[in-house]
Amino acid sequence: MRSTFVSLVFFATMCPVLTQAQSAGSEKDRLIALENAWNQAELRHDVPALSLLIGDPFVFTDADGSFLNRTEWLAHVKNAVDDFQQLGNSSMAAHIYGTAAVVTGEYRERLKIGGKSVERRGRFTDTWILEKGQWKCVASQSTLISH
Repeated sequence: MRSTFVSLVFFATMCPVLTQAQSAGSEKDRLIALENAWNQAELRHDVPALSLLIGDPFVFTDADGSFLNRTEWLAHVKNAVDDFQQLGNSSMAAHIYGTAAVVTGEYRERLKIGGKSVERRGRFTDTWILEKGQWKCVASQSTLISH
């Protein structure tokens, strides 16, 4: 009888922990999926889709050190300043802190610069917040990795 009681107490205390762990795992998967959707939208210069992914305010620090706010960054994408041929992420990790999250990873891109096709890779750090049940990226930063 005592072992049954101990088992029930253990189970009752572990259920919320397991549920939180499963929830955190699914939220991490959701953030990774949002990062991948971001790449696809940026490849297509899909400003309406990107507008759904980024918060207001939003700040972007590019690999060259340039700093853009939400309006400037969306105009940058709309005007196809970056002529991407390929863009993808790898080695992504999401870390959740309540209603905030940080996603880090590596990206590879192929784009045209001055009419020439250029391949680059870099690392990124994106900061997300949970607003009304939806994750929104509020800050993004990229750093090129030299070969």
